[in-house]
This record gives sequence, structure tokens and C-alpha cells, in this order.
Amino acid sequence: MAELFDKTPELPPPFVNIDGIANFRDIGGYTTTTSSSPQSIRNHLVYRCADPSKVQPSGLANLKELGVKKVFDLRSIPEISKQGPEWAGVAVEKEVFTTRPEGGEDTEDLPGDEIERIWCPVFRNTDYGPEQVAIRFQNYAKSGSEGFVKAYADIMANGPHAYKTILSHLAQPSPSPCIIHCTAGKDRTGVIVALLYLLCSVPPSTVANEYSLTDKGLQHLKPLFTERLLKNPALEGNEEGVQNMISSQPEKMAATIEMMQRVYGGAEGYVRDVVGLSDEQIQQIRKNLLSDEKAMF
Repeated sequence: MAELFDKTPELPPPFVNIDGIANFRDIGGYTTTTSSSPQSIRNHLVYRCADPSKVQPSGLANLKELGVKKVFDLRSIPEISKQGPEWAGVAVEKEVFTTRPEGGEDTEDLPGDEIERIWCPVFRNTDYGPEQVAIRFQNYAKSGSEGFVKAYADIMANGPHAYKTILSHLAQPSPSPCIIHCTAGKDRTGVIVALLYLLCSVPPSTVANEYSLTDKGLQHLKPLFTERLLKNPALEGNEEGVQNMISSQPEKMAATIEMMQRVYGGAEGYVRDVVGLSDEQIQQIRKNLLSDEKAMF
């Protein structure tokens, strides 16, 4: 992994360069259409990324400087247990974050600058990392967005409990800064971040373009992903399909947003009727996420 660290590009905002974490970015700074007066998504409250468990000491110090207090982990048990070759030789503390017992209450009373990890899996016992999603939906490898919409519909059908944990935190009067992640920070993370944006009236085209930034955030790891997938008998030789599967083209999220509207009546319908948040909680999330600061993007 040290070699991959060396290849990690220095990326401009909204990316935040954190040593040991790929695809780390602030979801703030985007324009909204909530009112006649310009508003934007608040900076320094919600961050998204790939697996942060191998964060290096300097990167952990950066997280603490950002004020991060919560890490919401959407991964399954098999993903957490698995160690890929990209982590070979990486020395980290055994427990980087303080893990809350499953079912424990969300509190803000951790001592000092400790960061709490909250495990809230979308799929508890199913490996749903990017490679497994690709294999599961291999028949859609060459059919544009259709396979991704099917995969993301699957995530939404299985995600209410996990997403309620995150949304309930953000529905508090003064939520602490947090990280949302899965394995690549692309699919399960991409869906919950899209829901947050749409609740706050960020234009769908902007949501889709923000989603596509994962291509830049994971660029240095794509050769590794490609090599792994092409070795799988289900995808052997299908390089075009593999590239489609590991990419984050904006049209894939745009098609997913259309599915959300068709199936759930939009993000608010899903969050209220399926996840189970109240109208008051939804309004508090908007209040917390919206800012009068000028939009950066």
C-alpha cells in the first residue's frame, strides 16, 4: 500500500487529502434551489470517503483537526474481515476509531479528540464491495446505467435501518462533523449522499456530477480493481464491461434519481415513508445542512 500512497494524487476541493484514505471529500459547497436567495450545502459537516480504517497517523491528525467525531461504516461483516493486497505492509493502530456497541445510543460525550465509529451495515452478512456488485450485475456490464439502477434500488430496499442511523444523527439540533463510508465510497455512500443533496434541493445534475468525482478519487486504485475483476471467471476478458462497472459516470446517478422519483416519490418520500423520519426531522436536516455562504460549485 505504501506504493499506492505514493501514487495518490493531490486533488483540489471538494477533495481533502488525507493520508491513508482514498476518495475523501467534503459534500459541502454545492448550490441549492431552496429559495429565492442563494444558499449552499454547509461545509465541514459531512464527509464521504472509501474505507478509512488504514488512515495513517498524519491523516488521523487531519481528521481531528477537521473536528470529525463520528464515522458511519456501511460495510458488511465479510468486507470488514477481508484484507486486499492494497493493504499489504500497512502499519496502523489495531483500533483507529472508538467503536460504539451495536445498538448503542448516539451521544456526543466522547472524551477529548476521540472519533467514534458507528457500524450501520446496509447488508450485514453479504459482501457488497465494488467487485462483488460488479460480478452480481455482470449481465449489465455493457448496458449503460441499467445495472447500476438495479444495484442502487437494491441498496435502497435494504438500507433503511443503516440510513436512519445516519439521518437521525444529522437531524439533531447541533450534529457533530461526520464521515460516511463503505468500501469504495461510491455505491452505498453515493446513495445516502444523493439523498442528503436531494432533500436540500441540490439540482439532480449537480448531484450526478458530484457522484462522478469518485472516478478521480479512486483513479490510483483502478488498475488494481481492474486486475482483480478480470481474473474472475464471470468477467474474464470483458475489460470494457469491467471499466463500466468500476466507473462513476454521472448518467448512472441521474438514472438512479429518476428511479427514486418513480418508485418513492423522490428523496423526501423515501426518507419519510421508508426510512421512517418525521417531517420535523427532515426539516432539521435541511436546517443543519443549508448555509447562506456563497456556493463554491
